[in-house]
Amino acid sequence: MSGRSMKEIGERLREIPFSPRKPRFLALADAYAPDFSRISTDILGSRPEGPHPYPDTFEKVVFPSLDDTPLVGVLGLHRDGRKRPGVVFCHGFHGSKNKNYIMEAALKAFSEWDYNVLALDLRDFGESRDLSHAPSTGGWKEGQDILGVCRFLGHMEEVTTVGAVGYSLGASAVLNAAHQNDLYPYITGGVMAWSGFASLERIVSRFSRRPPVGDPFFPYYAVFVLLTEMRRLEMLRRGDDEAVATLGDRPFSPDFRRYVREVVAPHYGKSEEAIYALCSPRNFVDGLEYPVLLVHAEDDPVCPVEEMEELRLAARGNPNLDIWVLPTGLHCAFMGFDEEWYWAVMRGFLDYWAERP
Repeated sequence: MSGRSMKEIGERLREIPFSPRKPRFLALADAYAPDFSRISTDILGSRPEGPHPYPDTFEKVVFPSLDDTPLVGVLGLHRDGRKRPGVVFCHGFHGSKNKNYIMEAALKAFSEWDYNVLALDLRDFGESRDLSHAPSTGGWKEGQDILGVCRFLGHMEEVTTVGAVGYSLGASAVLNAAHQNDLYPYITGGVMAWSGFASLERIVSRFSRRPPVGDPFFPYYAVFVLLTEMRRLEMLRRGDDEAVATLGDRPFSPDFRRYVREVVAPHYGKSEEAIYALCSPRNFVDGLEYPVLLVHAEDDPVCPVEEMEELRLAARGNPNLDIWVLPTGLHCAFMGFDEEWYWAVMRGFLDYWAERP
């Protein structure tokens, strides 16, 4: 990466105009609607008779996180003998590698951008949940999942460098991975985070309280509660009564703070406060030594834009972190507002840090 800088690529990418032209409801439909048909797959996990949406050029792989937690992904590897850069794509909360926004990015990067690609299921989600009982932490251990998949992909002789792209919880994961990359240098390309947050404790508290019906956050909260209840029923079916109990005493009343305190913290031998501290990007962005582009929207109802202001202050002008706040885009819905801009910025950023023979 000698001779390259975040300032240079940031200035170049800012010249690409962000021009939302669709009515808001159409942008939302384009961004979110394709994933509703896959909700049950995300929550219930894949089944032998279930859908396998990736083409035959992608294969299922199993690999370890840094702490040896087994993870599942889909690998798209060009097998013509030429070396290419690699990129990892990481989903958000209650998501999986089968989410439309993950699949579209993975297929485009493989077929059009000439990358080797791996889309993973984080611990506690998708097919990875079938292989271990390791709970989600909200970023810390997910960062190790990202580093594990980057190690797996980067050790292949067909791969030159490995970048990472994450959304929402995945944004926290790639930020945590960039932080831990100092000790475990498996990310060798750029890191791109969409719609992240500064404080995990604040986000967990936000999802543990019911907002007023008129609050822009309410529809998102309602969907999260529904997905959590679907997951509770799946846990009951599997006999995981202890984890079910910590999600709340009543159906459709998830208590994520209790989950962190009574499941996540004991599992990893940490205090509740330590889990929040380890996962929250505000605690480490000032020391990032790897290039990270974080894109957010002023109207994000899930992770309020104030999270970005806190990250800017916490970064103390770190030149390795570039934070963009766009006037609209909601939560991880930028593709629905301006698809041309979305793909151009993502490809431009990844290409800048990638190494090609």
